[in-house]
Amino acid sequence: MWWPYLVLLGGLFALVVFGQRRRRAQLAEEMVRISQIGFGSEVMTTSGLYGTVVGKNEDGTVQLAIAPGVEVKWALAALRDAKSLPDRYRRGIHDDDSEIERPDDPEGG
Repeated sequence: MWWPYLVLLGGLFALVVFGQRRRRAQLAEEMVRISQIGFGSEVMTTSGLYGTVVGKNEDGTVQLAIAPGVEVKWALAALRDAKSLPDRYRRGIHDDDSEIERPDDPEGG
């Protein structure tokens, strides 16, 4: 009656092996994505801040221009290329902000 334990052990081993393969593939995909981010790339941070890469540092960070004369330092791992984002997130990078409701405008437009 030891065969059920052997089957269970084999199943657990298969789960571990396939999980590691999937994780390696995800890491490789992320490395390709990060390597495509360069000077002039429009990006979005993991917290939703949009900016343009104006410098790439040796320590795995970049300088982002988020407003005229305002630059911030971000880790490459915290960025996504804006072109790879779904349209609902890319809308507004270059669009005007006429749809934003302002407190001083009671009609919203």
